[in-house]
Amino acid sequence: MTNPVVFIVGFIAYIILMIVIGYLTSRGKTEGTDYLTGGRSLNVLLIFGTIGATMIGTGSSMGAISNGFRGGWAGSTYGLGCCLALVLIGVLFSKLRDYNFITMSEEAQFYFDGSTAVRKLTGVLTYVAEWIFIASSINGGAKYLQFLTGMDTLVSKVVCVLAFGVYVYVGGYLAVVWTDLIQLGILLVGFCAIIVKAIPAAGGWAAIEAAYTAAGDPGALSFYGLGSTGFMAAISLIIASALGEMGAPTFRTRIYTSKNSKTARNGFFFAAALTLAFSLVPSIIGMSAYTMATASNASNVLSNPDFAFAYMATNVLAPALGLLLMIAGLSATLSSGDSDAIAGATILMEDIYPLFNKGKRIPEDKMKNASRIAVIVTLLLSFLVSLKADGVMAFINNVLGAMMPGMVLTLIIGRLWSKRVTKAAGLSSMIGGTLFGLAYLLIPSLSELLDSVFSGPAIPCAILTSVICVAVTLCTKRSGASEEEILTKVLDGRTDL
Repeated sequence: MTNPVVFIVGFIAYIILMIVIGYLTSRGKTEGTDYLTGGRSLNVLLIFGTIGATMIGTGSSMGAISNGFRGGWAGSTYGLGCCLALVLIGVLFSKLRDYNFITMSEEAQFYFDGSTAVRKLTGVLTYVAEWIFIASSINGGAKYLQFLTGMDTLVSKVVCVLAFGVYVYVGGYLAVVWTDLIQLGILLVGFCAIIVKAIPAAGGWAAIEAAYTAAGDPGALSFYGLGSTGFMAAISLIIASALGEMGAPTFRTRIYTSKNSKTARNGFFFAAALTLAFSLVPSIIGMSAYTMATASNASNVLSNPDFAFAYMATNVLAPALGLLLMIAGLSATLSSGDSDAIAGATILMEDIYPLFNKGKRIPEDKMKNASRIAVIVTLLLSFLVSLKADGVMAFINNVLGAMMPGMVLTLIIGRLWSKRVTKAAGLSSMIGGTLFGLAYLLIPSLSELLDSVFSGPAIPCAILTSVICVAVTLCTKRSGASEEEILTKVLDGRTDL
């Protein structure tokens, strides 16, 4: 078992390395808007690396391992939903690179007849979404640090924020993508090391089967754990995770900053293949952890499955490999958090700040320093949200499942029906879907009803949003402006909202 002091020293050294890499790879390339966009010429390797590292993040590693601990092969359903999201993003949205958008709000304005109201609303919703995504990463990393070091919850969350916040602040977007690529390599090496030893350490597959059977849950070993979780719960998580990722501004940023649309599309497809293959890993680690924890009566893990990953890292591998895997585990949270931090700062600078400055952006020569302030503000607000977060997967399924469908389904319909959807439809469906999600989070009786019927808010919220958007579109008309006129209005709107 790796000594906590050794882990802390290794972690500090790792963060220093990330800061150095971030500085070196971004030096001289972060002036003005380039701090947020990296020059908008990323190749397919960097696009694949940064998407892949983000996908093998808090949800796909710690959260999915926790699900595998509880429900066997059910731990793979989250990865399946994420894979689906990446394929759909590549198919539906990679062409957006040709339009030179910077944020999702510009994309939404383009779909919905050039409406500045839709643009402003999308900016607010995507910024709030980033708080949720970053808070999820903070929460996941904090759980990890708590188990390994015994840190207080609040202190561990502060450490997580500082861990990825420093190199994002130093190097901006280029620091994020280069460190993500390196973190992806560390993640893959670390997880490969543990997956080889996980089942043997648990006593073999027969021991795993016996453990779940003895617990009265043999269905955990069925196809995607459906015999344990049930079909509706699996579908709800797949939809919640897919819609959550499709609505994540960080993935659109990958498109907007790629060299061209083909590079973006290929990057997403390669990352989808990696995500699908990796989705089996959390279940195997989770089931092995459950078997070992049950045999040794590890009550702290049995009562809090979010500790399962750290438990395996410290009990299965030799100290050196254990340290590598523990660093890999924190890399998972860092690679998710850093991407969302820079995406959130971009939204704050391009969409939110102009709302309070008579529609004007920060001048280009002041953009770098202002963007660094935006990173700090975004991380602080996300940290405050994380104080309300508990279980990683419950947080993703409930909060993202409630808050994301209203915006995501609206944008999907807008993309597929861009020549017909109207301003009124965009506003109505976004507002309606978001209010429904808030009602789920705030009204216990409604949440109990939806949980019992749909195993979460994602499915009913997606259906309601779609119905509103289609119905209002059929009842209203567009302005008649051409696609070229609308695009010109969107791009000109960067200086006049």
